[in-house]
Amino acid sequence: MLKGLIWGRSSFGSLRNFSMFEKIFDGAGAASGLSKQTSFKVDYAPTSITKWRSSRTGLQVTYINQASPIVNGYFAVATEIHNDSGCPHTLEHLIFMGSKKYPYKGLLDVLGNLAYSSTNAWTGTDQTVYTLTTAGWDGFKMLLPIYLDHVLNPTLTDDACYTEVYHIDGEAKEKGVVFSEMQAIETSSSFLATLASQRALYKKSGYRSETGGLTENLRTLTNDDIRHYHKSMYRPDNLCIILTGSVDEDELISIMEKFDNELPPISTIPQKRPFIESPVDLPPSSSITETVEFPDKDESSGEILLAWIGPDGMDLLMNQAVDVLGEYLTNSSIALLRKAFVEIENPLAVSVEYYTDDFVRTGLNLYFSSVPTEKLADLSQSVLSLLKEHTAPEKFDLVRVRDVLDQMKLKFIYSAEVNPDIFSNIAISEFLYGNVDGSDLPKLAKDLKELDELYNWTAEQWCAALNEYFVENKCAILLGKPSEKLYKTLKKTNKELLKERKEVNGKEGLERLKKRLEQAQKMNDAPIPDEILLKFGQPDPEKIHFNITTSVGAGLNKDVPQDGAHPAYKHIQEDSPKNLPLYFDFERIPSEFLAVNVLLSSTAVPTELLPYLDVMSSIFSLPLVTEDGTEIPFEQVVKQLKKETVSTNMRLSYKSHLDEMVDVEIVVQREKYSNAVDWFYKLFYQTKFDETRIRVYLEKLVKGLPDLKRSGTDMLDSIFARTVFTERSTKKSTDFLFTENFWKEKLSLIENGKYSEIEAELETVRKALFEPSNMRILIVGEVENIKNPVSEWSKFLTLNTSTSLQEIPRSFNFLSDAGLKLEKKAYLIEAPGSESTYLHSVHRIPTDYLHADGPAISLAAAYLQAVEGPFWRGIRGTGLAYGANVYKEPEHGQLVFSIYRGADAQKAFEVAKTIVNDYSSGKTKIDRMSMNGAISSIVNGIANSESNYYTAAYYKFFDDALVKRGPEYNKFLLKNLRKLTEEDLLRVFTKYFVPLFESKTSTVFACVNPAKSSALRQNLEKVHGYEVSVEQLPNAEENGSGSEEDEDDESASDTDTDDDDETDSDSDSNSESESAAKI
Repeated sequence: MLKGLIWGRSSFGSLRNFSMFEKIFDGAGAASGLSKQTSFKVDYAPTSITKWRSSRTGLQVTYINQASPIVNGYFAVATEIHNDSGCPHTLEHLIFMGSKKYPYKGLLDVLGNLAYSSTNAWTGTDQTVYTLTTAGWDGFKMLLPIYLDHVLNPTLTDDACYTEVYHIDGEAKEKGVVFSEMQAIETSSSFLATLASQRALYKKSGYRSETGGLTENLRTLTNDDIRHYHKSMYRPDNLCIILTGSVDEDELISIMEKFDNELPPISTIPQKRPFIESPVDLPPSSSITETVEFPDKDESSGEILLAWIGPDGMDLLMNQAVDVLGEYLTNSSIALLRKAFVEIENPLAVSVEYYTDDFVRTGLNLYFSSVPTEKLADLSQSVLSLLKEHTAPEKFDLVRVRDVLDQMKLKFIYSAEVNPDIFSNIAISEFLYGNVDGSDLPKLAKDLKELDELYNWTAEQWCAALNEYFVENKCAILLGKPSEKLYKTLKKTNKELLKERKEVNGKEGLERLKKRLEQAQKMNDAPIPDEILLKFGQPDPEKIHFNITTSVGAGLNKDVPQDGAHPAYKHIQEDSPKNLPLYFDFERIPSEFLAVNVLLSSTAVPTELLPYLDVMSSIFSLPLVTEDGTEIPFEQVVKQLKKETVSTNMRLSYKSHLDEMVDVEIVVQREKYSNAVDWFYKLFYQTKFDETRIRVYLEKLVKGLPDLKRSGTDMLDSIFARTVFTERSTKKSTDFLFTENFWKEKLSLIENGKYSEIEAELETVRKALFEPSNMRILIVGEVENIKNPVSEWSKFLTLNTSTSLQEIPRSFNFLSDAGLKLEKKAYLIEAPGSESTYLHSVHRIPTDYLHADGPAISLAAAYLQAVEGPFWRGIRGTGLAYGANVYKEPEHGQLVFSIYRGADAQKAFEVAKTIVNDYSSGKTKIDRMSMNGAISSIVNGIANSESNYYTAAYYKFFDDALVKRGPEYNKFLLKNLRKLTEEDLLRVFTKYFVPLFESKTSTVFACVNPAKSSALRQNLEKVHGYEVSVEQLPNAEENGSGSEEDEDDESASDTDTDDDDETDSDSDSNSESESAAKI
């Protein structure tokens, strides 16, 4: 569960040039009072931070200097509201509809598409933040003043409000981008539980409000309400401009001073500071328990949220203390709450997570997922009792809490190296709640002295904090309970509301509504004059400095080019014996840490045993048996592993690519390289498949199924994987619906005393998977400074039974007949817990990464799905779906059109088809400027995918060693993109994209609510000519699945729950375009 609920505006390419900036600001006024408040170097990361504030307007600027090819901007507004109207969220959307200086919808994004940029935004409970991500400084500095003008001076037209917020279309269906977005989530369990906790704990402040807007309130929200809210909150003194990356500081200050001079001075009447000057809610005097029902036909499991109002948000020491306690309670299989309620036979929950809400007083939250419904009330009380019991010092594990402190510190330092969000989040919190003089920023970011101080705390001090904030401090207990009755009631209510809207408006009224929408769309989509666009050039892509790594191969690695002059090469060669039968790839980057990955081919594992790959991820929490026969309990293994590593993961893919690979990763401090190697040996060969531990793992898999079945994206991925791939593929053989009966049968064997059969199968998997000839070892870091980089692995040589290296498994070799043909069929799966529609249409493309058509396919996809591009305007802009994308998967040999959170999937599909056909036929002309913007968005995607040295190293290994498309692939791609003409795009539109929407040459997959199944099925059959099959869940008995009477049901909800264990999931359901940007 994420920290708070955030609504994001999915955006791609956007950036601009600086060539016209000087003209824009000719005649700026006198120099403003932008004065430096603080400047310091961070002690634990290669980062420095400087903050300024304008004495004239109150505008704040924070620059986080961190080497990166990407410049990130976060434009934060503190947004407090005391109702559920959704004004903060609607502004997050309407800001992009034009500014008074630039009154054209999409100007930001059209310019951004030309300048290697992407825009986005989110609305939280206490903030609205607008983001700008740019490859290089030149594009960023061009767009910065234009973007800020949109934030502070938006047009906020009635037409924009009508289409973007809420309207009724000519068929009496409720639409609007914001409305559809909220409709899709507001009946989900996590949304309802979080809102209920806010209502229970916060009686006085805006924290109780649903800033996204409840649908019942969005129906009556007026544009005047939105304008008034903007006037009250979007003031220069309530805005902070935060930047991360490598920028020219002098230019930044010059730009901001010129912009600041155009702003009105700060009001002489004191303005209320949001939240800081509002009434503060104190913890309740007694605990509050509330049952929160959410609609679902599967009533077997729910969830629990326990929420407290914690310490003052600026009490840094106590906030660190409660965070450490939260990790101590939940962060591993030996953590107190997990050990008591999750890591047991017949688990009472599949996962437990701790997260905070960074408010005036910090909100503390414990979330338990997949709790048996009949155990909801009992479990909540058991949790509180256990917390109370452990306030006794003799019960508290002081040694372990210090281990937790050490690991938290290392993880934070590692994250600060690779993730710019670490410091931007600190800067946002400081802006919202810190002193206006900037004095709190160094306290929050300069050092980690609070963690050092906590290391000296006694057990009594820890117990006192636990008692004060989690025991004596009263909480809100929200019991999320599934309700089939509510599911049916909502469906009936939505049908009645639709009927009522038709009756109230009548035929003439609906026709007027249709025309009103067409008029608004026409006004919104007024073309941007060419003379405005032509004022802005494109930044020079040669000025974008990508991260470079140095590769050194050893042993069986003949894939990577060698730099014999680099010190790392000599160091590694001197440590490498001749004829070394192991595969090594060292990627040299500057870092205090080392990431060690062992990549394994799943093809070594017998097909019938592939489902066990899920269980192999439990190796991080199993007992060990040493060479002398000593058994080390799993608790001690987990404790030592956590102590000696920064992180451990096992994934069924390589960085979300190459699905048939198994990637085991250990990140350590550089000086602990030998520990990492030793742990690989122990985990691979000395773990014991203990019956109790394996049983617990299998029970969690089975009990977590109801949550997965409530997720539209997970269900779509399932029907896709089980259809397109063979059982030889991990995509199918580890799919949760495919393996459901497999795991239940294994649990039955355990119940009947036949665990030995399972253990024997697991040993077979171990022997096959961890054979040294099946390993490719990737080591990323300052490799010239590690001792024995190769010889440290000598223990593995004695295990090698083969001198030939296992081939890299390619996904396109594991396609089923249906996956190879991709024609005539449509596969629907019904999910009662997810009422939005999720859809893929798939067509075959070449699997060769260097195929001549590859760059043109990438460009055509980027052209269609650009922000303010054809799909955006035709589908998202009309409220048909929250997202519509197209992307290529050469590893699968597939081109995919995707609908995400479809409100009207049939119409979205038809609009996309019309758009593509119109380009192919020449009815719609291909625009050269839009082509340039699409190229820029691809450049931006590449830069983002390699935004730090680690990701650059991972992609270099992917290019050189795994798919062998060469170390210069980026240059190859960009060179070929720039050669493409309008005729090239026209050719691939006709050859590849038109067939995406033809039944003869494509296959459709969709997850749909039972009430909408019939309408989608009939549309695909009768209109498009597909042969449709519908899969129902075993417990789906409602006749609404396929009944004509339900086809107009408009309700939409979706629950996506991500369980966190010692493994990572590679589910990227709504980020296909980003993850495929380089592919």
